[in-house]
Amino acid sequence: MAKCCIEAESCLNYKRLYMDTKTLTQGPIGTAEAVASACCSATIDLDIGLIVVLTDSGKLARLVSKYRPAVKILACSINASIVRQMNTIRGAIGFKIPTFQGTENVIQFVISEAKNMGLCKGGKIAVIHGTNEDSPDESNIFKILDVTE
Repeated sequence: MAKCCIEAESCLNYKRLYMDTKTLTQGPIGTAEAVASACCSATIDLDIGLIVVLTDSGKLARLVSKYRPAVKILACSINASIVRQMNTIRGAIGFKIPTFQGTENVIQFVISEAKNMGLCKGGKIAVIHGTNEDSPDESNIFKILDVTE
């Protein structure tokens, strides 16, 4: 069964799937969805190996998943029940983090854990998070980081 799923995934045209979803999404869209869409577009244009999303409610991870990126989404939250819910989102892996305080340190921690989990080996990683550490779902920061092995 796993081989069938892998074969089916490899046959998907992710660029067309993204464009169809974007075309059929009725506007105007919010800032968080625009950033999620831009992130998925970047995974098509660049060689991005992983998307890291810092989210409090799971909303941002769901918006990224809506555009069906070809890479895994590491959806990070401090809430254990939200992490469990994010595990049901297509392409997302829920990951519990201790805090959102010190965003740069949290991102570095998540990247090192992603390496330990085998989700990234190096290259580019897309990171989405908010400007306010108290409300990370109000996202307007999208970064592409180069990660060494």
